[in-house]
Amino acid sequence: MSSRRVIERPSRRWAQALIVAALALTACQPDVTPTSAPTVAPTTTPTAAPATVAPTEAATAESGATAASTAEAPTATAAPVNAVEIPSPFSDVNAKPRVALVRELSDGSFFERYLAGAQAQAEELGIELLDSSASGDQAKQIANLETAIQQRVDAIIIDHGRADALRPVVQQALDAGIQVVSFDSALNLPQVPEIEQDDLLIGQLIARQLAVDIGGAGEVIYVNVNGFAPLDKRDRSWQDILWRYPDIKQVAQVGKVSSSTAADTQAQVEAAIKANPNATTILTTYDEFAKGAVQAVTQAGLADKYRIYGVDINTDDIQVITAEGSPWKATVATDSYSVGRLSVRAAAALIAGEPVDRYLLVPPVLVTQDFLRQNAISDIDGLVKALPALGESPLVWFDWIYKLTDQNGS
Repeated sequence: MSSRRVIERPSRRWAQALIVAALALTACQPDVTPTSAPTVAPTTTPTAAPATVAPTEAATAESGATAASTAEAPTATAAPVNAVEIPSPFSDVNAKPRVALVRELSDGSFFERYLAGAQAQAEELGIELLDSSASGDQAKQIANLETAIQQRVDAIIIDHGRADALRPVVQQALDAGIQVVSFDSALNLPQVPEIEQDDLLIGQLIARQLAVDIGGAGEVIYVNVNGFAPLDKRDRSWQDILWRYPDIKQVAQVGKVSSSTAADTQAQVEAAIKANPNATTILTTYDEFAKGAVQAVTQAGLADKYRIYGVDINTDDIQVITAEGSPWKATVATDSYSVGRLSVRAAAALIAGEPVDRYLLVPPVLVTQDFLRQNAISDIDGLVKALPALGESPLVWFDWIYKLTDQNGS
């Protein structure tokens, strides 16, 4: 898997067309002189760039993949690149801004791809990215966060982690004047923008697909671990589906997050399928869980009996889903490479004093086994090409970020 890939930056030409059209409409109005009118200064710097065009609802329904949402348009056109001023924290090539990426987990392709995206965006913006992983150890993640504070970095990105334990230390970072961004950790601090893959929607999309596929009835083995913010949100949606389809019965819940999540989950699923011989469906909330479940039913010779549903997508997952006889029928995901890039852009914007929305939701996409096979998709780059909604996020783009990206080669 390549650690970097060229992503076409979202175009903003159509925003100019909208402004021209608005001026034309204004010229056609009758000449009326108002008694008073407030003067409003125009916004010249957008906080987001328009997204690469996503498939329409009709197109995705025909293809077997569904884009959850599309991005909003910016409010104004960009200034000419040569006229854009680079903020002082980024204009000195001899003094790079430093950003600490404090990760709870690093095992699995999802987190590897997230890191690759973060590193690529950091390089393009001239940021020194200091990466640390706790490998699931809460105390180690807190220690890594405290180290970042002592290093007086310019910003910190919290990648997953238990919010209750992290929150007091994050507050120390804020009190020290360090900017903080979180990804999939519900810190609930007003000063900390929260990036997430819209996990409630992820849970709804995959659980609803399962319910429809099995006709709203059947026994389900559920693979999930409570206490992780994204998994808790997905679980909330699953509980809603169980309420909506009362003939779907959850007969077991297993799962373990560790340095070898897939292997540990496999052992637990093997025990669950033996204890529940009438179950025919497995719902997982994380791709490492899904990989473990696939191994369990395959080695038990039950791949033709079970239907498995998961979350997340990468090249390894695509290979498993499309393999002959694979029971993994569908997944819902964003591209973690794009999310990693967004995390660094948000940190850079805060360092530069730019406004960043408190909640940054990356819309997920439903991808079915049939869609991957019918389109002969074998890797994540091919999937992003087929489903542009998985590409570069339109969130947190400023003119100076465009300029730096152009200068440093995207």
